[in-house]
Amino acid sequence: MALDTRLSDLNYVDVEKAELDRRIFSDPDIFELEMELIFGRAWLFVCHETQIPNPGDFFEAPMGKDNVLVVRQRDGSVKAFLNTCTHRGNAVCRAEEGNTKNFMCTYHGWTYDLAGKLIGVPGFENLYHSDLDKDSLGLRQVGQIDSYKGFVFATMDPSAPALFDYLGTTGRLGIDLIAEQGEMTVVPGILKFTIDCNWKFPTDNIFDYYHGRVTHMARTFRCPIGNLTTL
Repeated sequence: MALDTRLSDLNYVDVEKAELDRRIFSDPDIFELEMELIFGRAWLFVCHETQIPNPGDFFEAPMGKDNVLVVRQRDGSVKAFLNTCTHRGNAVCRAEEGNTKNFMCTYHGWTYDLAGKLIGVPGFENLYHSDLDKDSLGLRQVGQIDSYKGFVFATMDPSAPALFDYLGTTGRLGIDLIAEQGEMTVVPGILKFTIDCNWKFPTDNIFDYYHGRVTHMARTFRCPIGNLTTL
């Protein structure tokens, strides 16, 4: 039975009781389907334009279980492609941000330009007898890439609706509230958190304002110079 058919036959949400089946947080089949139907099709935020201001600037970002390189082109445009060599699947870039003239796979040395085009193959003449269609072996690009007020988004789905329409009134408003505070520049550097859980746990907590006053309540401690309150 197809995975999506099996899932559609099960009732994971009880609207009347406002209850969710806990399997949505742990079932591996559901997770794989989410990677395909949500992260494989939705517009995902990948970077801010100030992180890649100059030609050759790049920033690595996750899209589902894939990593993509968002690269400023020589003409000022922005492209994004999988950080995966088309030869044997090795990463073509080990850095998470920086500036480069090209990307070279450290396994066999296949080299790609800023647009993801294959430009160098060691042994092209002797090993491949010059019979290799390099034009068809470039890095796989995302389906679409676009930006809204400096925030760059990408989707793997070439048929997805335009970013402006996808964000909708609420999505655009959330970005507007940030962008209209004034000109901004993202501070360089990478900060990561590894959370051993399903992606829905942190997402659920972001919008769970009910827990804030309890979980993050202010605590007052006695100290020699008086009361010290920490959040």
